[in-house]
Amino acid sequence: MLLGQMEAVTGKQMTGDQSRLLKVGDRVCWRNDQADRGTVTETNWAGVTIKWDNRSQQTILHNDMGSVERVPTNLI
Repeated sequence: MLLGQMEAVTGKQMTGDQSRLLKVGDRVCWRNDQADRGTVTETNWAGVTIKWDNRSQQTILHNDMGSVERVPTNLI
């Protein structure tokens, strides 16, 4: 993923095209709530599956990802 694409996914309402850039292992949060995070566990042509830290797994269609935001990876 190019830096420009990464910035387009991080910290803003996610579009379907941006959702398609997510990879397994990416961290996300719900409606910018840093206490409500999850990990992408599967991606396919239709959507992504997220295992939420504080609840069950959820599959979301790419074009319905508006409430999900990518959490930036902390660089050490």
